[in-house]
Amino acid sequence: MPAIFTAILTALGFLTKNPFLQKMVIFSFFFALVSYTVNFFLGKASGTLINASQILTLASYLGFLNALKIVFNFLIAGFIAKQILAFIRS
Repeated sequence: MPAIFTAILTALGFLTKNPFLQKMVIFSFFFALVSYTVNFFLGKASGTLINASQILTLASYLGFLNALKIVFNFLIAGFIAKQILAFIRS
């Protein structure tokens, strides 16, 4: 049993040294965190924000606001992951 546990930890140690895997894990964590935060605040403000003008109502209907939300999530999560990995490497 200890040999299996040691083999699993060795494999995980090898995988965590891979820079691509590190970036994917950190990016996915922060993408989920940023998505949750943006959805929370958008849910709080969407009722009053969308009813503020006809242009925002149309943008919401066509899905432009959702597309913009996804683009911002990728940009913010990518930036955070890049900064953390740069900090770890230095």
